[in-house]
Amino acid sequence: MNALLKSLLAATAITSMGAAAAVLDTTGTEAKFTFEGTIQPMCKTSSGNNSVTGLKLDSSQQTQEIGTLDVWCNTGENATTEYTSANGGFLVANNAQGSKIAYTLNIGDTAGIDLQTGAYKHSKATSAGTGTTGETKATSLKITPQSNGLNDAGTYSDTITVTVSPN
Repeated sequence: MNALLKSLLAATAITSMGAAAAVLDTTGTEAKFTFEGTIQPMCKTSSGNNSVTGLKLDSSQQTQEIGTLDVWCNTGENATTEYTSANGGFLVANNAQGSKIAYTLNIGDTAGIDLQTGAYKHSKATSAGTGTTGETKATSLKITPQSNGLNDAGTYSDTITVTVSPN
């Protein structure tokens, strides 16, 4: 038992000396601390005026604003935005026939986007606000219904989902 106690005391002394030596080392005149953290690139969005109920659906095929996309990114660059249509690029009626009217989408100065072919990626092009105040930049979204004035009666609608990502 004595031998076990002596071994334990010796191990404790060795461990304590190593710890004490690190703490009591006063040979330097300065200390340095290196640290870092990372903020991942990100974008945030909100949409102003995003619910239009009075679209003109006649033979004029008039381009009409459907809202504004407000974007902020912490990268100092424009954002990439991806647009998808719930109805595959069509305004769909609430009538028994499920009638459809095609349309094209305008994103700012980019016109004539057809969502019938699937999602549209607007790469590095959507204006984004920057800085610590969180101010956004707005991009106008417009559609041009391809109606002919002889479409079936009904209320036509679609929902466009926009996903924003940093470059």
